[in-house]
Amino acid sequence: MNRHIILGFISTTAMAYSICTPAQAAELVAESIVQIADGHADERDRRLQERVKGALHAEASLDGCYVAVAAHDGRVSLAGVVRDATQLARVLQTIVAIPGVREVDNGLEVVAGMAAGGR
Repeated sequence: MNRHIILGFISTTAMAYSICTPAQAAELVAESIVQIADGHADERDRRLQERVKGALHAEASLDGCYVAVAAHDGRVSLAGVVRDATQLARVLQTIVAIPGVREVDNGLEVVAGMAAGGR
């Protein structure tokens, strides 16, 4: 990653947390991570990223969480928020079961009292 990408990410994070609720800010930050990762991923990484996103979306117990996914060489990076520890555990269980996932970098935060409707 170069300095411009890092600066853009830090700026997005600072702005999001200063003008939004924590859940909304986490979603904006998570989306910026996905956009940064998408610009530098090869096709295999994109396919893994899409498999992870699909698996998370298909999991009904994950309603209300905001998870952004990036993948690189079998390493899956997560950013965003979940409602509780049970939901966090389910996210991680779902991801490690996906073929091609070798490592998970968990950047998720538990935010109690979060409203449903994310992912």
